[in-house]
Amino acid sequence: MSAEDLKEYLATAVALAKEVGPAFKDGFWRTGQFSKVSDFAAEDKLGNKADCVTAVDRYIEKTIFDRLRQIYPTHKLVGEESTAESGNGCQVTDDPTWIVDPVDGTNNFVHHFPYTGISIGLAINKEPVVGVIYLPILDELYTASRGAGAFLNGEPLPLIRPPALTSPTALSQCALVSEHGSYRSQKTMSLRLRSLARLLTDKQDGGGCLQNLRITGGACPDLTLVAKGSAELYWECGPHVWDFAAGVVIVTESGGAVFDGAGWWGSDIPESERIPKPLNMWNRKIVAVRYIPDLPDKPGSGRELQKKLAKELLDLVDDFEYPPDGTQ
Repeated sequence: MSAEDLKEYLATAVALAKEVGPAFKDGFWRTGQFSKVSDFAAEDKLGNKADCVTAVDRYIEKTIFDRLRQIYPTHKLVGEESTAESGNGCQVTDDPTWIVDPVDGTNNFVHHFPYTGISIGLAINKEPVVGVIYLPILDELYTASRGAGAFLNGEPLPLIRPPALTSPTALSQCALVSEHGSYRSQKTMSLRLRSLARLLTDKQDGGGCLQNLRITGGACPDLTLVAKGSAELYWECGPHVWDFAAGVVIVTESGGAVFDGAGWWGSDIPESERIPKPLNMWNRKIVAVRYIPDLPDKPGSGRELQKKLAKELLDLVDDFEYPPDGTQ
């Protein structure tokens, strides 16, 4: 995998995102081929009334996959609609694997909330190396490939840079983006809400006293906020690999960091072993931290602060049990 290979793969992903952009806009505004309600056909996904799928999801995924099969016939394909609806998961290999969410934030899409878009990622050797997130309604195109940086409409990320970008040293200086998820069992929602409550509670009462909590309705826009520097942290348990594969590349190439998102609250793991672990993108638990500049005269302190903030968060949230997206 050379730099030229990655450049080619990124160009392909960008071209595909732009190709399906008009169909995405037609679906969002119910114009063109999606002007008739019967053609749009929003429906519950696998019987889950808190989740939905539309004709646009299926059309965009099929269009992207058809193109990828023509261009790279030996590459593997993982898509939200084809993989989720089959219920079979996927076999994870070292082969180049395209990971696509045709409409991330489908509930936002259905309700005309503009934080919704197209996510195209590429993993090689089980690691994400190319990411494109296109938010057509906001006219925001995020692009990144390993070792080549991350960009928003051609401008390098993060958009906010030192000295305007500060070095947060505690959760109380951070804005967190997270989601309530589409799994609505009492057990899952109780764990999630208790975790968020701890993060928001005053420090004197044992919480993290987060400065701000935001829920945009989609992992892709959440991760773009971290990459831009508009949010310090993203944490979620339960999203799928297609929700954040592309976003992981964009965050890390913007100077951010990603970690495993399994919480330690109530755990008997010794304090000495509570070190944020590397992300396994197939395990559906993630913490992302924005780029943090070094403190004056302290090289490497920005990276240490990223780990510190991730640890503080994980100390206050529960672990969640979700089946992995793929078998390895």
